[in-house]
Amino acid sequence: MNTGLINLEKLSRALKRNKFDSRSDTTTRSFRFDLALSRTLEKEAERMGISVNALVGIIIKRYVEFTRYLSKIDMIVINREFVTALIGSYEDDRLCEIGQKLGETVSKDTILFWKKELSEQTVLDYIEKIICRYGHLGTYDETLQSNGRTVVIRHRLGLKGSIFFEGYLKSTLKNTAMRDAIFEITESSIKFFIQNS
Repeated sequence: MNTGLINLEKLSRALKRNKFDSRSDTTTRSFRFDLALSRTLEKEAERMGISVNALVGIIIKRYVEFTRYLSKIDMIVINREFVTALIGSYEDDRLCEIGQKLGETVSKDTILFWKKELSEQTVLDYIEKIICRYGHLGTYDETLQSNGRTVVIRHRLGLKGSIFFEGYLKSTLKNTAMRDAIFEITESSIKFFIQNS
């Protein structure tokens, strides 16, 4: 009888722990905002169809994962039309060469500063977050297969943008994760496949 009570108590404690596990990685904070800022947050959250809490979470996550590093990794925010015009002024071979050269140094330095290690996963995090999500240069999609992974990046920089990205990403993978990939490009996308090692 006593054993049954102990087991029920253990079960009850385990259930209580599991009940709160979904929130165990969050914390409650209270912030004071300027009234005009608060109204702007409310309007933006309504426009996006999310709560103000969710919007503030997005903003803070962006700061923690990206914005606080901007000046430290020597990044600037620039208009997409300016980038497109700049890329468009080079011949295809030269663009690929520039991409390869920058992929040897810029990505490696950035990933080391940001993640403190070079691996296939930190390279993919860099591509997904720094280049796509926060750099707004494209949208990232990844599919895992039994023999490797396929990554597709859609962008609005035209065919020359794809040529530049192919050189940059190929060089980044080779020089940071020591991985080769098979690339395909279109006017608005870069697709690459990394085979399992």
